[in-house]
Order: sequence, then structure tokens, then C-alpha cells
Amino acid sequence: MSYGKKGLAILLTLIMVFTITACGGADNSGTKEESTAKSESEATETTETAETTDEAAPQDTADTGAVKVGFVVKSLADQHWVVVKAGAEKAAADNGVELTFIAPNSESDVAKQVENIETLTAAGVDVICVAPSNDETVLPALENAVAAGIKIIAVDTDSSLSEKVCFIGTGNENAAHEGAVWAGQQIGEGQTAIVLRGRLGDATHDNREAGIVAGLEESGVEVLEVQAGEPTEEKGMNITENLLQKYPEASLVITTCDAMAVGAYNAVKAAGASTKVYGFDGTIPVAEKVAEGEILGTTAQSPFEMGVLGVETAIKIANGDTVDAVINSGQKVISQENAQEYIADQEAKVAGAAK
Repeated sequence: MSYGKKGLAILLTLIMVFTITACGGADNSGTKEESTAKSESEATETTETAETTDEAAPQDTADTGAVKVGFVVKSLADQHWVVVKAGAEKAAADNGVELTFIAPNSESDVAKQVENIETLTAAGVDVICVAPSNDETVLPALENAVAAGIKIIAVDTDSSLSEKVCFIGTGNENAAHEGAVWAGQQIGEGQTAIVLRGRLGDATHDNREAGIVAGLEESGVEVLEVQAGEPTEEKGMNITENLLQKYPEASLVITTCDAMAVGAYNAVKAAGASTKVYGFDGTIPVAEKVAEGEILGTTAQSPFEMGVLGVETAIKIANGDTVDAVINSGQKVISQENAQEYIADQEAKVAGAAK
């Protein structure tokens, strides 16, 4: 079929009209579908935002009553702090508390503990429970937390922070005195003792040393020497090995923490000495050695109760209740006679917290 120029022009014009109309129809149809999809998408996004807001609501203590608690201890390398953590977690679970429990890998890493406190401050917790490794060093971080509206509770180790709400723990000097008197009575008047303590500048070990020395002297036991070091099993063993060479007839090695007591026990055993060992903390591993008659005894601090009391007190503070300035978590001398009962009690509490 052939077309003239005029006919061809008309045909091309008609084709262009149909093409434009078809494209316009496709655009209109696509716009309508996209518009519908967009509306559905916007509705979905609105719903998701609402759900996210609802899920975040428990962090708002004014609306729901939930409390955010930060818990910072010296380290989780020592079993004492592990039990404190178990108590805190149990109380948090029982009361619907949002708990963040953190600690450095070593008690000597004070800079890391400062960082832990700063992390909790930035997270906007309501209350921080803290066992300061070095009071002077962590003080500025705690002051910044207070300035941010966060309440501070000192746990196990007291803080000089003037704005702290309270201290929860054992009266370290009195507890150490009680244990030292008992230990001194066991070895007898006129005997000698070596004292191993944690780092200088740590208020906990300062107070315990004072109580131990006073208790031994009260019992008529001569203190041969006091040595300070990192409160670890390894350091306890090294110090004891050296001091036993200097004082081979020492009747007692008494320490300001159970980790050092385990090290001292290992050194005494390796040396074949008859020296007795007494600890402080009431950790389960040391209590087991007490039950077996390998270690003379230890002063138990009730670390599980410290954790529980820390969280429960934080709840009261966040709710505006008044609490005592000092809350004593108690102490107890663990001897071979009561060690097994004590171990069973502590294990049951830790197991209960894990459920």
C-alpha cells in the first residue's frame, strides 16, 4: 500500500497522538499505584514508630515506674564481685529494673573504671552503684554523673563524694577487726603474723589493714610485717613466698581479700610450712578450703546481699524515698564449723539468680 505525502503526514500525526495518550495513561496509572503504595508505606512507618515509642517507654521512669541502674565494681576476675553481680541481677529481675553491670578486667585498671562510669552517665541511668577502685581518681567522673542528675550509691567501698546518697556494705575496719581477733585466738597469744593487703590508696584495704592490725594486737599476736600489692592470687603467692623466707616461723598469714589468701595458701603449701592462712571476703572457693581444714577461716561480707541491697536501694531513691546514709550488709567469720552451711547458702542464692 502506498501513501502520498499528505496522507503520510496525517498517519504520522495520528501515531504520535496515540503514543502520547498511551504514555500519559501509563503515567497516570503508575502515579495512582505509587500513590497508593506510598500511603500504605506511610501508614506502616507511622505504626512502627508508635511501636518503637511504646517499647522505649519502660525507660521513662515517670511513666512506667521502671528504673535504670548502672552497677560498676572493681573487677569480675574476683569471685566476690561475681557474687555481687548475681545478687544485683536477681533483684533487678524481681523488680523489673533495667540493669547494666560492668567492670574492668583488673582492679588496678582504675582508668577503665572511670570510663565505665562515664559510659553509664552518657547512657542516662537513674542511679549508679559503684565500688570505687581509687576514690580520688574516680571522683571527678562521679561528680559529672551527679551534675547530669544521676544518684550515686557507694557499694562495698565507700566514696568521699559529698553528694552520694548512701553507702552499702560491711564496716570494713570493724569486720576485719572481728576476723583478726578470732584468728589470733586460734593461733594463740604470743604468736606472730604477716599481713597481706591490697593496693595502697584503696580505702577498703586501708580500713581492713587497720582492723586486722588492731585485732591481732588485741589478741596478743605480733605483726611481723605488712605488705601491699595487687589483690590477686598470683601476687599473694609471690609476696608470701618472699616473706616466709624472711619469717619462716610465722604462725599466720592474714589477708585483706580472699584472692590473696588463696595465693598465700599455695605458697605455704609449697614451702611445707605450718603457717595458717586467714582471708577476707567469704568467696565460695576459699570457704571450700576452710571446710576442708586447709585455710583457717575468712570473714564473709555477704556479697550477694550487697548486690540485692544496691538495686533495691536504687529503686527507692529513684522513687523519691528516703534511705539510711549507711546500710550495713553484715559480716560473718567463716570457720570449719560453719563453712559448709555457708557454702550451701551462697550457692543456692547464685543458682537462684541465674534462673
